[in-house]
Amino acid sequence: MNAYAVSRNTVSNWAKAGLVPSVKGRVHIFRGATVVAFHHARRSRTKQNLRPGEFKCTECKNAVFPSKETISCGSAKSGGLLLEATCPECNAHLFKFGTKADLAPINQTLDPNTTGDSAHEENTLVLGGIGIESVITPSPNDALIYRWQAYAGKFSEKTQDRHLSAIRQFEVFLGNKAFKKLTLADCHKVRDHFKASLKPDAVERKSKSTVQHSVSHLRDFLDWLCKQEDYRHLPADLPDALELPRAVYAKALPRDRKDYPSVEEAEQLLIQMPSRSVGDLRNRALFALAFLGALRADTLSSLRLRNIDCDTRLIVQNAEIARAKNGKSLRVKWFPINDTFQAAVKKWVTLMEQGGFGPDDALFPPLDAFYHFQKAGKYLGKAVPVMTSTHAITEAFRAACSSHTSTYTPHSVKHTISSERDRRPLTAEQRKAWSENMGHENEQITERHYGKLSDEQRFELLEVVETETSLASIDAIPNDVKIELFDRVIAEMQKRRVIRDG
Repeated sequence: MNAYAVSRNTVSNWAKAGLVPSVKGRVHIFRGATVVAFHHARRSRTKQNLRPGEFKCTECKNAVFPSKETISCGSAKSGGLLLEATCPECNAHLFKFGTKADLAPINQTLDPNTTGDSAHEENTLVLGGIGIESVITPSPNDALIYRWQAYAGKFSEKTQDRHLSAIRQFEVFLGNKAFKKLTLADCHKVRDHFKASLKPDAVERKSKSTVQHSVSHLRDFLDWLCKQEDYRHLPADLPDALELPRAVYAKALPRDRKDYPSVEEAEQLLIQMPSRSVGDLRNRALFALAFLGALRADTLSSLRLRNIDCDTRLIVQNAEIARAKNGKSLRVKWFPINDTFQAAVKKWVTLMEQGGFGPDDALFPPLDAFYHFQKAGKYLGKAVPVMTSTHAITEAFRAACSSHTSTYTPHSVKHTISSERDRRPLTAEQRKAWSENMGHENEQITERHYGKLSDEQRFELLEVVETETSLASIDAIPNDVKIELFDRVIAEMQKRRVIRDG
């Protein structure tokens, strides 16, 4: 009811129209995928495949069964049957040219010995491929997982999704076995499956990181499960049965390093981006601010004008109004990178402020909302909304890389900024400040996850070290030759960006 902003009667109407709960009882439990499929099926049905007594609403676009008391029968000019009713979803006026089959549900309710439920008997079946059977295999664990979701409220939504995904995969692997019957052998079977997936020749090979996270999510779930009152009979060491030996992780080949640009390469991409339209200017600002703040796409798309101060070069990541990872609020100082990035952001903010947008309006509004505000001077009497997805940020990066050999993702920015930290002669305190400005609790997080060298870069750097060592050991070479060789090494090192200016 809360998710769809509807009344209890509306949900009852859905159940009568064919939405099958995965768990029946005093309170119905529905799988989200089933509800989505049910609504998609209702919207996609046309008057050619409506069921007897069903109407297609022209307002809410759903196929609905109206209440019997709202249905009236009449005759059309052509002599056919004209039925009229009221939509139970939106109260819109319904009408259809009916047949005798449409009268059957109505006539049944006129019989005092016939219940309304039996009149809808044909509707409660899984007709037209609607219902849980057509979406996913029924699970005996849905009521339990519904309880777990309440416990998982301590996590962010994305973290909940990752945990839930691991739980569902665990369930499917065990053939939808009821968790009340879990054994150590089941967990050992899952553990062996994870071990096999780490091998280089595995059909569905998984990275070390993926397996570690999946095991961690499942152990957290099993820890919770064993503490539930009606599951305390389960072996207490179920979570430990999933643990993989360190040697298995060590043997797994590391996943190929994701490509990311240097700050200089990113600046050239920004310079080459078009700036003719409002959409172009928004793309440039999105791309630039991502690097200035090392921001995630979800956070970037949910900022408001009040969250940025171009004078102090500050971004306020307020988790109460912005979508921040783990609900973390943070003040981010613009990273000291090229002025080109700052100019693109300042130009966009000036455009927004001169256009009359206020502090509560989205910093990067959807283009239709932007144009609506420009035309009307307001937006439906409320603040201009932020974007609901990260699609625009992905498109901005795609536009920046349109003429480049590599296509970078918004997440590559974190790697770029982390790599830039290693390129600069910073003190230990400055390196710590740089990491914390990226939103990391400590430097180890930055070191472990971001700005890693590719095999190619690592090999090149080692070649330079080898060349330097060789030059230092050759004393017999004349000085003029040494100078020439040294100049060549310096030029090569500058080309590979492994020394600092000065």
